[in-house]
Amino acid sequence: MKTTEEINQLKERADQYISNRNAFYQKDERLYTRQEAADYLKISNKTLDVHVKALGFDVKAREGMQWSMSISELYDFESKLPANLRKHEKFERQPGQKCQVIMMQNQKGGVGKTVTSATVASCLSAEFPEQLRVGLIDLDGQSTLSMYYAVNAHRDGEFSVGDIVRGNYELDEGETYDQLVKDAFLQTTIPNLRILPALQSDRSLESWFHLNLSKLDNPYGQVKKIVDAVEDDFDVIIIDTPPSLSFMTYNGYFAATSVVFPLAANENDIDATCNYFANLPDVWALLEGAGHQGYDFMRLLVTNYRQTTSNTALMNQLTRTFSEWLYSTQFKHSEAVQLCTSMMSTVFDLTASEYPKTKKTLSDARVNAYEVASQVYRDVYNVWDK
Repeated sequence: MKTTEEINQLKERADQYISNRNAFYQKDERLYTRQEAADYLKISNKTLDVHVKALGFDVKAREGMQWSMSISELYDFESKLPANLRKHEKFERQPGQKCQVIMMQNQKGGVGKTVTSATVASCLSAEFPEQLRVGLIDLDGQSTLSMYYAVNAHRDGEFSVGDIVRGNYELDEGETYDQLVKDAFLQTTIPNLRILPALQSDRSLESWFHLNLSKLDNPYGQVKKIVDAVEDDFDVIIIDTPPSLSFMTYNGYFAATSVVFPLAANENDIDATCNYFANLPDVWALLEGAGHQGYDFMRLLVTNYRQTTSNTALMNQLTRTFSEWLYSTQFKHSEAVQLCTSMMSTVFDLTASEYPKTKKTLSDARVNAYEVASQVYRDVYNVWDK
């Protein structure tokens, strides 16, 4: 009985901790200062002021900022600017340009899959004027990615990816499977970024697959059905995966059109990743046998990188061995990334006035993260250009 009571108390305390943390770090849309808005629009501050006044936009003092626009207001403002001031048109995917589904995966834990997924997704959606429609899918039952953008999904009774895979839903009269899946992708604090969350109940998915294996036409294709239902709603979908070769990881591989392997710049992580790659032919044999047509690109991304002599030597070795797959820009170790992560945000979710420490660290982290995301962006556009 004592153990039962202790376990129940642990659960209650854990629930209370999460609740308190979520209440403290409530997330709202990102705000842009006057300078940030002008930089995004590629116009001068004077031109910005003229058109804010002419269009009757009500810029507000918020969060310690004398002048601010939310990201939704910024998008709306840009759409009303004269055509000659709109430097970029919103991207519209053409026939033949398929939705790019990018999986972040490594069997080694702690390499930054979730932080990379959230950062690349927020950057692609918020920082690029094309306003790509970006979707996130959280396949990890730990649901860490979901805490960034769907922290109240359980409280609000939202569907998780596991609910849809298991069929834990009932269609309303006239509702289709595709419509249910579309609605399950939740709005985030960035208008053109939506997320299909994971819930803690998704931790039991592995058991569900084992119990239902004989009933499934393709046990690796269940998430692909979800992707197929929303492929016209998104330009890019990023899938975060657990640090294991579980059924959900195989589902991520099968649904993906491209794969990025994050790995940290240390001998242990590189050795573990190389051992994982040694097993990839067996993984691919299952996927190919199930009908996968192959990936548009596969890349290695070094994460949590610190500029030291030993790490430079490691990068030299990685470049000699994996040059055609290795991204040239590393996702650097950063106090700003760590601090934003502790607030369940990326460096693109916070405005400078919300960042509690030296603003230069945030600025430097954004520059680095932007280049990391730009590498993915260029690969996506290379696929579309073909």
